[in-house]
Amino acid sequence: VTGAVERAQEIIYLLSILKRENKLPKIPIYLDSPMGVNATEVYFAHKNNHKLTSEDIKSMIDTVQLISDVRASKAVVNDNNPKIVLAGSGMITGGRVLHYLDKYIEDKKNSVLLVGFQAEGTRGRALLSGDSEIKFFGKYYTINAEVFKINAFSGHADQSELIDWLKHFKSPPTLTFINHGEPHQSQALKIKIRTTLNWKCTVAKMN
Repeated sequence: VTGAVERAQEIIYLLSILKRENKLPKIPIYLDSPMGVNATEVYFAHKNNHKLTSEDIKSMIDTVQLISDVRASKAVVNDNNPKIVLAGSGMITGGRVLHYLDKYIEDKKNSVLLVGFQAEGTRGRALLSGDSEIKFFGKYYTINAEVFKINAFSGHADQSELIDWLKHFKSPPTLTFINHGEPHQSQALKIKIRTTLNWKCTVAKMN
């Protein structure tokens, strides 16, 4: 399970290294996410705009099969052979990943790897929290697959990075809203902004 832009390409790159080093089983690897495929094709087409070498790009192309067509996606879902699938969305709020979970989440021989932040109230958080079941497509599924998480791929800036970014504003906004993050972390960031920058800041609430 992965995000479509940057994170997906980073994971494909790392998988390509593992494949070159013969540390992966000889099973197909798919990226099944229309936006992820589009972003990956941009990486492949613009070799002069990043630090990946032509060898890196060729290795990535040889490692992953890009799936954007709906019929091809359904074929991969229904193929019972071993495989690795990178599918959006990263918090399992929707997208093609649900079709894979529909087919595989109740089988203990399968694994789900979460590689990004899982917000409270999302299916991704439910998986991470060890819930026994999740609901989608109008029914409940028993979670029998193994669930793993890697923190190293988070695409979110931390508190110090956000403060450093805000320091570059020529003038402060009238009011700064914090609208993404855990409640206690959001409150901590609000206090940090107020004390460090002397900005008017609040944590957004429903309605």
